[in-house]
Amino acid sequence: MSKKNKKSNLVKKIDKSAKKRYEDVPLTRRFLSYLIDWYLGGLVTAFPIAMISQKLFGSVLKQNILEFPNHYGLIAGCLGFVFALFYFVAVPTWITKGQTLGKKICKIQIVKDDEEEITFKNMFLRQLVGIIVVEGSLVTASAIWHQVFTLLTGIEIVSGLMYVGLAVCVVSAGMVIFTKDHKAIHDYIGSTRVVMCK
Repeated sequence: MSKKNKKSNLVKKIDKSAKKRYEDVPLTRRFLSYLIDWYLGGLVTAFPIAMISQKLFGSVLKQNILEFPNHYGLIAGCLGFVFALFYFVAVPTWITKGQTLGKKICKIQIVKDDEEEITFKNMFLRQLVGIIVVEGSLVTASAIWHQVFTLLTGIEIVSGLMYVGLAVCVVSAGMVIFTKDHKAIHDYIGSTRVVMCK
């Protein structure tokens, strides 16, 4: 191979690696996706709780598992949490590849920082640890885990953690709006970013 061809191939490789494969997401689209997932994720999370509530009280409207008799609150909370993990972790990991239903509707997706396809580890850290536990106030699953913890330990943490979570969420939203990378705290925890679909 000639020197000129080698140089040409090297330039192509550099151009390819320097070029982003995805474009950034407009903030309005990301917010709309969040609202859709907040609603749909809340419905999915609340479904088993509503079914147990219907059986116990004759109404699906009683959602505070701390008021359920005996061990029914713990069972309802654990089932709700499993349903939340299905929606927020399993679906985007194995079914829709980086997309919750809200992100699919808005034509955006979650990828790893290096723009490769996300893994279970990325989604687990991002969605469960980052959104549900650390930011923990703006999704139904966060309230559920607070209540389950209270049922298991007898320590009332629900209201305190809701205020802490709200403060963390405000900081996280500010990071998405005002930083160059537009990454929230949960994106840093999961080593992910949100991008437009190809």
